[in-house]
Amino acid sequence: MADSASYDRVMNTLGKKRHRVDKFPCINSVSVATVDFMKSYDAYWPAAHKDPVKMAKLASSAHRKCGLDNVSLPFCMTVEAEVFGAPVNFFEDSVKWPSVKKFIAKEVSDLHFPKDLPSAGRIPVITKAIEILKKEFDGIVPVNAYIVPPFTSLSSYLVETMDFLKWLIRSPERAEEFLTNTWRTYSEIAQIYSEAGADTITFHEMGASTDNISPRQFDTFVRPYLAKIIGEVNCPTILNVCGSANLIVENMIRCGSDAVALGERSPIKEAREIAENSKQGYTIIGNVSSYEVLHKGPTTRIQEEVKKTIDAGVSIVAPGCDFWLETPTEHITAFVEAVHQQEL
Repeated sequence: MADSASYDRVMNTLGKKRHRVDKFPCINSVSVATVDFMKSYDAYWPAAHKDPVKMAKLASSAHRKCGLDNVSLPFCMTVEAEVFGAPVNFFEDSVKWPSVKKFIAKEVSDLHFPKDLPSAGRIPVITKAIEILKKEFDGIVPVNAYIVPPFTSLSSYLVETMDFLKWLIRSPERAEEFLTNTWRTYSEIAQIYSEAGADTITFHEMGASTDNISPRQFDTFVRPYLAKIIGEVNCPTILNVCGSANLIVENMIRCGSDAVALGERSPIKEAREIAENSKQGYTIIGNVSSYEVLHKGPTTRIQEEVKKTIDAGVSIVAPGCDFWLETPTEHITAFVEAVHQQEL
């Protein structure tokens, strides 16, 4: 007998219990924030980055208003960098993605390693928001927390990007020194979120696509550290790479996550074929374009793209990356309805 709640729909699919699923799950494992949702729940940026109640409201808005099969938080790529000492620009009195004000590290010694990680930066805000969501949605909707893992966090937010990418070729020992000395902090953040009640943890490794590095560099500088972190997490995990990733799908699977989430640059049919040769029946999540399809619409195109994605072989349907901030709520509703209407 199939289970019907969003929680069962997602968790059974991640747990390889597809026979218990009534519909294809429709989730977003990264940012679910839109301006419409901020208006609906008075949970605008930057306040929703710093206030756990507002963060919880915004994280659950796509489920409340559109029926999305998960809630997801936070809404920012700088959380981990801030923990290590990077100053963050929240763009007060405007709705913009936070960014680091400057790159702070040329040496590992430039990083700040907090003595009390649960109290560092926005970790307590996110932890409290998870607790709020878990109390309300336990067993009804899975709570997803996403983390920017070492490679993307270091190369995009802590070390000047071109310097870090050059190290991969010219001074690999420098890159490895940063990765070796920091990965455990990211693992501990994941464990903090899991203990607070997160049902799934997503590792948002957007900087490690083959748009930026080679498959060999992924295998050397990304996979070993992700594998260590994922191996220490006590809940289902998702590895998300929203750039070009088909050349690394097999290595993504080898990281040990319960699923991989792919962006629209990674054709699902090809990814499914690779996955079947590597781990039959493996869970693939993706990959309807956040901007070209979900943001722009119209709803007829959203319906068409959902069917194409399912026919190509996804296990769970999701946007290719974060919701575009200006995405109309009715487009997200149409997206969820189109997924739930498809036959398993």
